[in-house]
Amino acid sequence: MKATAMLRNMIDKRQTVVAIGAHDAFSAILVERAGFNAVYVGSYITEASFLGKPDLGLMTKTERLMIVRNIAKSVEIPVIADMEEGYGNAISVMDAVRDFEASGIAGVHIDDEGLPSKCPFLPEIPRNRLISTEEMCGKIRAAVEAREDSDFMIIARSDVIGTVPLEQYYSENMIEEVIRRSNAYRAAGADAIFIMAVTVKELRYLAEKIDAPLVGIFATVEPMAIAEFEKVGCKIVIGSLCSLYMSARGMIDGLKALKETGDWNAVQDKMVNDTEFFDIIKLKEYGGLYRKFNIT
Repeated sequence: MKATAMLRNMIDKRQTVVAIGAHDAFSAILVERAGFNAVYVGSYITEASFLGKPDLGLMTKTERLMIVRNIAKSVEIPVIADMEEGYGNAISVMDAVRDFEASGIAGVHIDDEGLPSKCPFLPEIPRNRLISTEEMCGKIRAAVEAREDSDFMIIARSDVIGTVPLEQYYSENMIEEVIRRSNAYRAAGADAIFIMAVTVKELRYLAEKIDAPLVGIFATVEPMAIAEFEKVGCKIVIGSLCSLYMSARGMIDGLKALKETGDWNAVQDKMVNDTEFFDIIKLKEYGGLYRKFNIT
């Protein structure tokens, strides 16, 4: 079954799709082996892992696509990718949709930010600005028209919360603008709406007011349990940072121990062994291919 059909099938069967962030093929394989039913490739983790830089729109479409393709080839479960703001205007969105769809993934999300897009919650960084609702609706219509497979998901996200400090967002009740934009994006043809809720109360309110299938996210700014998203009927739940932060913690602790002891044997408990590692990269399968095709 194609990844696109697989994702739609899970949603149609009311199965909660939990997409955990992966920054490369290796981490995607580990996500799949852990039993999650989808992989998410976001800007935050790929810019950090590939460039060693913060999520400030520093990665090109070509670089993101290289990572996405490798991940899509490495797992059997559906992959959803962050397509930023579409890398330009609606015409650029059409090209980007064709490129990402051709990579073998199941869907993308597009944000209504102005160029360059950046993570809305990074300290010391100026806030995002939004494009008009009309321009974003045009991008969504272009994305829908460009896809070849109608099952390829076009997910829209409004970044109203990322344009002002949180205090202002709440004092001016800007969540209503999120709702207005989100419903407009659904009407323009988006298959689902990606929401950013900081509290359970906000999550429930958005779910009540937005007339669309919803995609939720949990991370440091949105520290909610998967069950909270299930309660409000979110079709997809994204854990965007988990694997990167887990791997960073493990490497920091393991390398510190190695530096302190100076002995590989003293840190064996902080590493996988050869057998585990070879299993992850499917070395046995390649050994079989060497024998099957008489490779020497």
